Parts: sequence; C-alpha cells; structure tokens
Amino acid sequence: MEEMLWMEEMEGDDCLRLRSLWEEVFWEDSRAFTDYYFEEKAVRNHAFALRAGQEYAAMLYLSPYPMMLRAGERFVCREIYYIVGVATKKEYRHRGYMDRLLKKALAFARAKGQPFVFLMPADPQIYTPYQFSYIYDRRIYRLKEDQTEKSFLGIHPLEETEIHALAERASSFLEKYYDVFIRRDGSYYRGMERELWVQNGGISLIGDGEGYFFYTEEEGKGEILEAVLPEGDKECIVYDSGKTEPAIMARIADVSSMLSLLYAENEEIFLSLLVRDPLLQENEGVWKCHMTSGKVYTNKEEKDVLEKSGAWPEYECQADIGQLAAWIFGYQKEEECFLFPDAADKEAVLRKLRGIRRPCRVFINEIV
Repeated sequence: MEEMLWMEEMEGDDCLRLRSLWEEVFWEDSRAFTDYYFEEKAVRNHAFALRAGQEYAAMLYLSPYPMMLRAGERFVCREIYYIVGVATKKEYRHRGYMDRLLKKALAFARAKGQPFVFLMPADPQIYTPYQFSYIYDRRIYRLKEDQTEKSFLGIHPLEETEIHALAERASSFLEKYYDVFIRRDGSYYRGMERELWVQNGGISLIGDGEGYFFYTEEEGKGEILEAVLPEGDKECIVYDSGKTEPAIMARIADVSSMLSLLYAENEEIFLSLLVRDPLLQENEGVWKCHMTSGKVYTNKEEKDVLEKSGAWPEYECQADIGQLAAWIFGYQKEEECFLFPDAADKEAVLRKLRGIRRPCRVFINEIV
C-alpha cells in the first residue's frame, strides 16, 4: 500500500529542509557547491515538495531572477522563475510525483502573473509533455590548446573595484544586442563569482573590461559558461568555436502577460489567435490582439461563452502553448508554429505575424 503524501510549500529558510534529498539525488555535486547553493540560493527560493511520512520523496525549486525583457523600444524588468532541483528519491520514482510538482509550480507562476518560467533540462524529453520548448542555444567557447604567454596577455581575474564598471558595460552590451537576459548589476557579478569559485573557476576580464568570460574547472576539465569577446581580438585565450548547443527551455505561464511584450513593427496589427493549453485552462481561448508600435491590447473570449456556443469564435491562426513560446522567442519560424484555418488567408496572416516585434534574442546562461 502506497504511503500517504503531503504537498508542502516552502520559502526562505524552510527550503533548507530539502538539502538531504538534494545531496542524495545530486550526489555528483561537490560539497563546496552544495554548501554554496544552500547558503546563497536556496534561502531565496520558493519550493514545493512531496513528503511521505518523515522523509521527502520529491522536490522542485523556483529560483526568482530579475529578467530584462524588451517590450517594443523599452525594457521591463520582471521576476521570472527558474525551475531547478527537480528530483525524486530513487524508491519513489515512476509514480507521477514530478507531474504533480510541475503542475503545481506552473499554476503558482501563473497566479503570480509571470509571463513564463524557464529551465536548463538534463533531458528535454521530460519537459516536452508539459509544453516546454527550447528558446535558446548557447554558443560554445573553447580555450586555446596552445596556451602561450601571448594568449594570456590582457587577461586578468575580476577585481572588486572593477565589478561596477563590468556591470555597466555588460548591461549596455546586452541591451544593444539582446531582448531577454537576467539583469546585470554588482550583486549579480558578486554572486556569480562565488558560484564559479566553488567550481574552481571565476570571472576573467579581457583588456580594460572590453570583454569577459565565466569559466569553471572540475576534474581537470575547463569549461567556458559565458563569454563576451572584444571584436577583432586575436590573442585571447578564449575563442568562439562557431558551434551552439540547445540550453534553455521555457513554458508560458500567463498568456496575457506574455502577449504584453509584443508590438507592431510599423503599422498597427489586429490579430485573432487561438491558443491551446492542456494544463492551464485560463490560457486557453481565442485572444484578440491589437498591436501598435507603442502599446498592445489583448482580450480573450471567456470560457463559458465558448462552451455555450459549442464552437470557437473565428480566429486567423492557432498554436499550442509550446509552439507559441518557440515563436515569440524566435526559436522557430511562423510556418513551423501556427496552423491556419483558412488556407486562402494564410499568406496575409503570415505577413501580420512577421510584422510583430518579439523578444527574439535570448541570452540566458545560468546553471542554477
């Protein structure tokens, strides 16, 4: 007979109660890294856990990050949850516990009005049934094999006195070239430096701060987690391999909040969009959107109206919640994400979709 389970919601110091489960499941993490996580990160998180008797059977952390999101010509800063530490004790696996935790977390984020949540999957197949889709491929940087003295010229560890200047330069760079990134300030880089230290790494500056890179070194293997390299720099120890790898998946939590980031590129756009969401029924329906270059207005047909009529109101295109995220973040093209009920109007609707400004350029390299 299966033991009765209790769902527990935790915040702050209460999240520390899950450390023993973390250590058991993520046994490959070093003691230094686990200490760092529970001293610096976990206490600022929100968590959900399933308890069986006196032990925790499964857990999920929601780590809040201040995310900069481009909305037309300006940026807005929103608290967005990063889903981490999704784990089930070995003897409780394959019982649907993760399913319960993920659905609870998504409903929680929606109630907060967050446009989306994101994660770095160990296995994407775990999350695709919950309509998570990839939104970001991380560039792969390498260390030069011929690490001569010349290649180290102009490279030095970040000093405390340089943090403020780095934050300003990085923010200016990211605002110029990207639409979605975690806010960079002094506290961000101090926290990131501590996180890298416990992985035998750190932050190195290039020249007078024209560029930088994050690196780790574990078991004799070095890895570059993020790099911003000066243009034309030939002697830097770090180089862009020209390759990328899928890194971040996202799931829309609140469609209304997500659509608020869309604007018309030039002339105003009227669009009716059917969104399907099997998990969060509040998102499902026909969304009427009116977009200008400075504002966006949205309205969704109420569910009871749809049920009474027995049919969906007229709409120009259709997407499920996962496809909608892939399109909004620029990971997939319109033709790959939408269905069109009227084939004759398909090209006209595609022109509308292509005229919408979206936060397509993503830059998210966080690990926890």
